[in-house]
Amino acid sequence: LKSLTEPYVVGVTSRILGQLISFVAVAVASRYLALEVFGTYALAWAAAVIGNTFVFTGFYQALLRSKDFERDRDTIYWLNTGVGALSTLAIAFFGLVTGGFETAQGTALLAIAPIPLLITPSAWWEAQLVREQRVRSASLYVLVAETCALVATIALLWQGYELAALIAPRYVSIAVGGLLTGGLVRRLPRLGFRRDTTTEAATTALPLWGTTSVHLFQNYGTDIILGAFANATIVGAYRGGARIAVTASDLVMQPLLILTWSRFTRIEKEETGLDALRIAWIENMAIAAAILWPLSAIVALLAEPLVVNVLDETWLPAAGVVVILTVSRAVQFLAGLLEPALMTTGYGRAQFYIRLFGAGSLLLLLVIFARRGAEAAAWAHFASSVMVSIVGVFALTRILQLTRADFLRTFTPGLVLTGATAAVILTTATPLARLGEAVGLVLCLAAVAVAWLGLMVVFLKRGAVVLPKP
Repeated sequence: LKSLTEPYVVGVTSRILGQLISFVAVAVASRYLALEVFGTYALAWAAAVIGNTFVFTGFYQALLRSKDFERDRDTIYWLNTGVGALSTLAIAFFGLVTGGFETAQGTALLAIAPIPLLITPSAWWEAQLVREQRVRSASLYVLVAETCALVATIALLWQGYELAALIAPRYVSIAVGGLLTGGLVRRLPRLGFRRDTTTEAATTALPLWGTTSVHLFQNYGTDIILGAFANATIVGAYRGGARIAVTASDLVMQPLLILTWSRFTRIEKEETGLDALRIAWIENMAIAAAILWPLSAIVALLAEPLVVNVLDETWLPAAGVVVILTVSRAVQFLAGLLEPALMTTGYGRAQFYIRLFGAGSLLLLLVIFARRGAEAAAWAHFASSVMVSIVGVFALTRILQLTRADFLRTFTPGLVLTGATAAVILTTATPLARLGEAVGLVLCLAAVAVAWLGLMVVFLKRGAVVLPKP
């Protein structure tokens, strides 16, 4: 029981449950809303997420790094409030440009615009929780807030609201998060502004904003560009499909990244050498491939029945997007541990350039193909993932001095498990479907789980894959 309450375990569990809550919200909404309504919300929420991310990046880390907390905390609060205010103004401006309250998209943007500004107190309080090493509290308050938002979403959808049922719960989450973090910290910002604090905080914030911008574009740039070229239904199809694909991969990659950063930085501090880093990369990639690739095969091969049974048959246009993006995320995984590997070996600038190349290639491909629809945008994402993975694997091979034998050792278990998973699906899905679509899907997934688990036990006993450790 003590180990289950360790900060790391609580943090990882909160991340996983948070992903599941987000997915459940989409699944529930799909039963009540058309793709057009969801697409309108998805585009507005993408803008809010971008604004929120800048609030929780940059000056947030500057507060964590501050050497004189009492001196700097109030100035940093007002600096971050300025970031939130600028984000709010930018979203409101785009809301007015897209028609204001006379259009659905303009209304959604204007309704969601205040969120980055309203969330700045929670960011300030959360940073203080993390600074005080109250990591469990900093992880769990988000989970409680998102659970309350999910309950609000379900209640509003049940009462017949549409767009408001997705936007109003965002304010519920902010209110609950603010009450919890404020109650835990019990400290209010005071009026004050120091120029030296601003200079020091900016040295931390500016580089982080550069990297964050790249990642944000890779995650949400497609929604924005699709919104410029296509209607809300196409945006909804893309975001609905992306939600399934992203959830499948993030359930594996988010906990793995936390473990990898912990292990790689420990090796760096202990100066145990390149061999230790190479072994750590091989072991972590092997276990992730053994889980992620079979899971990707399940989602890709069963995309249509998954969309129909988990979401709704009116969302079938998202099935093709699910397949393409799932394969794209599986390919992108090859460069998934690029940041910890290159940062701990002194090649931090190289990883930024590689990610920048990925964002640039994605932008170019989207400008060319996004106007042709959601699936074309998904193919652009896939092509960008292939190019980034090739460059990333080349860099990892050079820096970690990986050999062909290392790659065989790393990925053979994952390929075998993926092949077995695909074989079970292809041989059982059609016969089992005669029992009913939902029943057949459940039985097919059960057969896959038995086959995967049996092979996984064999690989674990033989040491071909090992459980990751910090």
